[in-house]
Formats: sequence, structure tokens, C-alpha cells
Amino acid sequence: MVQKILEVQQSGTVETLYYKISEIGIPIILIKGQYPGRTLLITAGIHGSEYPGIEAAKRIKNKILPEELSGNIIILPCVNQKAFFERSTFINPADGKNLNRCFPGKREGTESEQIAYMLEKDFFSIADFYLDFHSGDLPEKLAKFVFIPSFGEKEIVQAAHAAADYLDLPFGVLSQSRSGAYNHACLKGLPSLLIERGCFGERTEEAINGFVEDTYQILRYLKMLSDKKIFPKDLRLLEKVHYMTSSFSGLWTPLHSVGDTVKKGETLGVIEDFFGNIIKEYKAEQDGEILYQITGLPISQGEHLIAYGY
Repeated sequence: MVQKILEVQQSGTVETLYYKISEIGIPIILIKGQYPGRTLLITAGIHGSEYPGIEAAKRIKNKILPEELSGNIIILPCVNQKAFFERSTFINPADGKNLNRCFPGKREGTESEQIAYMLEKDFFSIADFYLDFHSGDLPEKLAKFVFIPSFGEKEIVQAAHAAADYLDLPFGVLSQSRSGAYNHACLKGLPSLLIERGCFGERTEEAINGFVEDTYQILRYLKMLSDKKIFPKDLRLLEKVHYMTSSFSGLWTPLHSVGDTVKKGETLGVIEDFFGNIIKEYKAEQDGEILYQITGLPISQGEHLIAYGY
């Protein structure tokens, strides 16, 4: 459907529509350039309470001049509508699932599974590059960085790595996961990056403008814009990252800040009960820099706590 809409859309124009999935309508922005070229796909709001990327996606529509663009930009500014309007962190309340863990999805599955299926079949299949905007969720603090896939055809992974060098970010993290929208897209032959900026649901101009500039940089890398020359840098890469999840429910207190360097064996945080008794003390299993962590007080069994590495 989206491919057919783009084919008949007039060059140098912007169109908006709602794409019906299950019982919801997902907003879609189609920017068709004046000249032929590649197609860039952008998603935001896969986690509904990660607001900076949603705001940035909306602004991109009004900043990009289609008459100066080669190719197409497809933007889904808020993928997870139910989670967005119910201010749900990480989970889609329609089915209790983390949408980013539902790929490749199911045509007749739950709402999250149907959305994942739709993204692969109708959007990944027509794109040449994919950017997925994320932020620290409502109880989550994180550093700004880019996740870079490690799995997929060699040339596809190399294209993602090459693009990441054009972003104005302090470091990248080599993902060792095969799940998630961008990892799955790369496995399906679509070069992809997941960019993290902002946290706590705060719509800071720094985070929003960062996402907008990321988009411009990737457009230049793809030769979809030629407004100025760009030069890559050697992005610092973190390859050995440890992701710690909670084995208990209780009251979580982290003992360090995002960006701190910790040593193996150092205490990262504790979970207590409501009487102040320590249920579990979490220690670093390796050296590393703290990338993100939950800072909110409540924590449930199975939720992620912290990521750190080098």
C-alpha cells in the first residue's frame, strides 16, 4: 500500500495519512523528493513514552524541503499509539508486550505482533536505510549513543557501520542481539541504526535537535541531500556491554551515575523491601562505563536495571 501511494504521489510534495493496523491508525508522513533516489525510513515511539524522538520526527516533516531532496523519506512518528496515550513505559498495554521484542511479528497476532509484522512487510521491504529513534523511558537515564547491528549480510552490516561514523555522537555500541526492530531489519537486508538521545520523557531541545541533525547527516551520507559536504569520524565503539536485569521486585537504588566508570566487583545498586532490608545487591561483572540505568524507585522482576561496558 505505501509503495503504491509513493508511486502516484507527486514529486516534491509531502503527504500524511493514517495506516490501519488492528484497531489503531498509525500516522505516516511521506516526503517525496523532487528527484529520484533512495528511501530512508524513520520510526519513533516504538516505546510510547520516549518523547524526544516523537517530537523530532514531527519536526523533520516541516524542516525537510522536498524540492531539494533526492528520493523518499517515510516517517512513522509514533508507532506505539496505545502505549503513548496511556503513558506506558516499555510495554504496550494492549497486550502486555514490549513491541521491540516482537519481531518478526504475526499477521494474526496480538496488537504488538501485528505492528511488528506490518513494519517488516510494508516498510522494511521498500526502504534503503532505517533509523529508529529511542530515548530513556520515563524512569530511565541514559547517555546519548547509537546502537549498531552486528548480525546480517556483511555488506549490510558494513553500510550501517559506515553511516554511524557520520553521526555527532560520543560513541556507538555494537549490539549482540538479533531482536528489536533495527536488528531484525538488518537481518532482512536493510542497513539500520538505533539512536538513543534524551531521557525521563523530557523533550529537551538538545535531544530533539540531535535527532533532526542525525537525519540530515544520514540523508547526506545516502546522497539524498547535497547541501554541504560531510566527513566521517572514527566513532568510538563499545563491544563488551553487559545488560543486567532484576531477579526480584522491590525498591531499586542505583549507586552510580550514567557515564561513570565502574570496576569489576563494584556495587552498582541494591534492591530493598519497604522496610529497608536489602533483598539483592548487584555487583559489576566486568569493568565498564555506565550507558543507561533505571533511576525510578520501583522495579519488577525481569525488568532491566543497568547496562555498562567498554
